[in-house]
Amino acid sequence: MNRRSLPTRTLADRPDLDQLKRQAKELLDAFRASERDAITEVTDHYHDADKATFALHDAQLVIARAYGFESWPKLKAYVEGATDQRLIAAVRARDLPQVRAMLQARPELAGRSGALPVAVVDRAPELVRVLMQHGANARVGIYPHRDATGPLTMATERGYEEIVAIIREEEQRRQQAKSGLGAPSDELFEAIRSGSEERALELMESDPALARARHPAFDWTPLLLAAQTLNARLVAWLLDHGADVMGRGQVHPFDDIKQRARGDAGQTPLDAAAYWARPSVEAGDSAERFAAVADLLLERGAELTARAAVALGNAEWLRARHAEGTLVNLIEESGGLLRIAVSRNRPEILALLLELGFDPDERTRFRDVGGDEVVFTWGMPLCHCAGTRKYEMAELLLKHGADPNASVYASGDPVFRAFGERDWKMVKLLEHYGGVPTAATAALYRQTELARKILAGEAPYRLERDATLAEELLWGAACGGDSDIVRMALERVDWPRGDPRWFEMLEQPLRLWAHGSGSAGWDRSTYLTCFRLLLQRCDPDVRGRTTDQQQFGLTILHSIAASRAHLTPGDRMAFATAVLDAGARLNVRDNLLKSTPLGWACRWGRVELVKLYLERGADPAEPDAEPWATPRAWAERMGHGTVLAVLEGYRA
Repeated sequence: MNRRSLPTRTLADRPDLDQLKRQAKELLDAFRASERDAITEVTDHYHDADKATFALHDAQLVIARAYGFESWPKLKAYVEGATDQRLIAAVRARDLPQVRAMLQARPELAGRSGALPVAVVDRAPELVRVLMQHGANARVGIYPHRDATGPLTMATERGYEEIVAIIREEEQRRQQAKSGLGAPSDELFEAIRSGSEERALELMESDPALARARHPAFDWTPLLLAAQTLNARLVAWLLDHGADVMGRGQVHPFDDIKQRARGDAGQTPLDAAAYWARPSVEAGDSAERFAAVADLLLERGAELTARAAVALGNAEWLRARHAEGTLVNLIEESGGLLRIAVSRNRPEILALLLELGFDPDERTRFRDVGGDEVVFTWGMPLCHCAGTRKYEMAELLLKHGADPNASVYASGDPVFRAFGERDWKMVKLLEHYGGVPTAATAALYRQTELARKILAGEAPYRLERDATLAEELLWGAACGGDSDIVRMALERVDWPRGDPRWFEMLEQPLRLWAHGSGSAGWDRSTYLTCFRLLLQRCDPDVRGRTTDQQQFGLTILHSIAASRAHLTPGDRMAFATAVLDAGARLNVRDNLLKSTPLGWACRWGRVELVKLYLERGADPAEPDAEPWATPRAWAERMGHGTVLAVLEGYRA
């Protein structure tokens, strides 16, 4: 098949199992009667279906897959209550039998629902154990402060020793089951991933058995990571010391557990080298480094795969596999074979794949991001063309029906990529095939006149968010730093001062979106202007990031304290001063770290904010805080001696 089957039906808000059973019976009858729509649906979700033997249980499987579930029992479990939200509710209620029952029916809920952080925060060791036993990941924190909110990190920092012991015990059990090794090897994986070659070699030479290691929380092997990073020296060492040249796993850019495509056993090291075009090397010697790694792996017995054949330009192999009916495009979040052809600059292979009938958009279901909602991502090949000025391949994709307005999850669309490159030639090409910028694109890239025309109904646009035109422009302009568009949009937004949507807007200028890498030529000061305009309209203590899946309950002062490194100390001081001048309180605790803005500033070592918050009346002692959540406790635990000295000075 050319791509994995995608959900084609949408469940009702309150699905009824009897109705689903009727749908399966109707599908069975229609398929046996050779009705065209039924044949299409069955063959899309159940390959090589035979009408002579196709039974009701087969029809139920097709119905389940059409709704986005792997099997009828999983769909049935969902309808009967085994959902992400209900699992979290059961964890909060400490209903261990109910949690066990849900995980028995749908074990994948443990790894994606956000239930483990709840169990840790509520200090429920028995629930932590059962979630870990069903695949929960204790290393994944909650966006956007993942470093501070991983379950293992939170348990460690709170002194929940019994929970730390359970997590490490279960991780060790996984490591033993996967590799036969008894102890996790986090440092080795981090050294390989970060490019610390000498440190990785030092660790492995001190214990050569690590060549067989698997990460206790992620489905990684050292060879997979070394191949992904195109490090021929590490690849050679690992192969020399017994690493499995065909050992499969998952390597991906997100710190989360990947939900695999049905039938995908994972990537081989050769796949990992072919699939991932890392920005750090893509513009330079990526082709030579990939060739060197591929040669090493093939010489040591690696079997050629479709991904590797595309990257190597082996059209003969691809044609032969297609003739056999075995050429499959397993599409992941960053695309499949077509995206590889584009990123590895193989226009002849791209043309071949399109000739063979592969989907030019490589549409696929995105990994689960919290909840049972079906989310799609598509357009990865064209987006890559649009972001790298590959006009001929872009036009080839467009001529074969690629969507110029495709939506790559959380990464924009082709028109957005072209705007980002200021590539007006690409924009024109995309527009010729129906490409239209979103309102957010115009605002993010400070296209002030275009935004004005959009508001006046004089220019075409699309909406990419569940919001009004004014709200989307406000979000984009606040993020992109266009104060003129912010003013225009605010005239058309009438939210109450305490509306939690203001929190998301206040977060946007903190991203310094176009200046995060220091490459933009625009005025940097406009982000603060946008921020002040928003503060005039909202409660400075408005809380955000509080949903069924995520219970942060932050104020913007918390967010400023934990902002990323592209904000300088001066930036943080300016933003925080603006919030305090607007009347913000300093005694508000978030729901997850249970700390004030001062506590957050101490945890992240923002000494300038510690001084500011104390000068504005923050309590350096906070006797009402949990012992592990006081400003002093955070400064001591994180080793911020300068912060600790400032606190001691104020206490004195």
